[in-house]
Amino acid sequence: MSDSRIMILQMLSEGKITVEESERLLNALNKEDEVRNSNKNENKNTNQSPNINVFPNIPFLEATKLGINIRDIAQTLHQTVQQTIKQVEPGRKELKEKMKEFGSWMEDVVETMAAELTNHSNLPADCMSVDFIVPAPKEIEKIKTFIIENIFGEIKLSEGQSFKLLVSGQISKKTIGEMQSSEWFSNKAIKIEDDKMYIGFSNDTSIKGIIDLNLNLPANSKVICKTINSAVLIKGNLDIEAIKTISGNIRVDNSNIQNTEIDSVNGIIQLENNKNITSHINSTSGDILIRKCGLNKVKINSVNGDVFIGESNIALETEVKTITTAGDISVEKLNGPWKSVEAISRKGEIVVDWKGNASPVNNQRVNIKSGGEGATLYAESVSGNIKFR
Repeated sequence: MSDSRIMILQMLSEGKITVEESERLLNALNKEDEVRNSNKNENKNTNQSPNINVFPNIPFLEATKLGINIRDIAQTLHQTVQQTIKQVEPGRKELKEKMKEFGSWMEDVVETMAAELTNHSNLPADCMSVDFIVPAPKEIEKIKTFIIENIFGEIKLSEGQSFKLLVSGQISKKTIGEMQSSEWFSNKAIKIEDDKMYIGFSNDTSIKGIIDLNLNLPANSKVICKTINSAVLIKGNLDIEAIKTISGNIRVDNSNIQNTEIDSVNGIIQLENNKNITSHINSTSGDILIRKCGLNKVKINSVNGDVFIGESNIALETEVKTITTAGDISVEKLNGPWKSVEAISRKGEIVVDWKGNASPVNNQRVNIKSGGEGATLYAESVSGNIKFR
């Protein structure tokens, strides 16, 4: 029996959920298993590798393929939880504690998976330390978009006058072979197609090692970043199209976040000093913090991570929609014209300290109106607290 089913049955035995709620949760997990088994059968028919459910002791064998499978598993888990939450109606005060407990379990599972794959003690015996600068490709002037995928290691991006890439970490000598480490990286980890530059390792490449990428890019370069459990740090006038990680923290400072997708299972997402944010932000159990930013159209989904928005600017066209199940939502010190706020918490507390008219509805909803034109803000939580100040 899987850990998720054991935990559901344990919560049922302890009276934390009802029989009906346990059935809904188990049915949702059964549907996930059916999808996974179907995918396995399809993979067998097409001679493709099956989804990874048991991770090997040597984490760097087929490293990138494992990373992609982990992302798929995490995304499936996230979708399953969201579908399950819609089915389970809050019956009493224990719901928030129940969802927090379930979210903590999810966080532990993800961290364990990532740790198994990035356990430094399992590095191959022939690993050597590397620290080198990758020469800029001849076609660098025509590159507009940089796609960086670093399954095992940190991604750090900064605005600079020109392209500069520093690679450091540990790599197997057998992986590099007879080449110099910088030559190996240029040949194996960099690819240019039209106006796009791919940095890292695709799903058909095997590596043995852990590397950090420290990259300077010209202003207004378009960026896409992917990793598993290491941080993504971005600072400067760069256009961020997407950031996807499992348990690594994400921080973006002074960048352009327009039409951007930011996804993390349990890493903290922190956005500071970014102008005119137009973004979809998804997190299962990691907290989301937005400070000193310009808000345009922002949609935030979280299962049990807390959401904080503060010291930010809003405009006439601003729309902010924040939905969480068991996390708390706090909105403070917004500057600019605003029209209305709708806050819904079926079990948590709603605290309002706002100029204008506030009218509670059924002890679960508060509508706040200023009477003028401006931004629209929406917040919803099943059992978390909501505060507007």
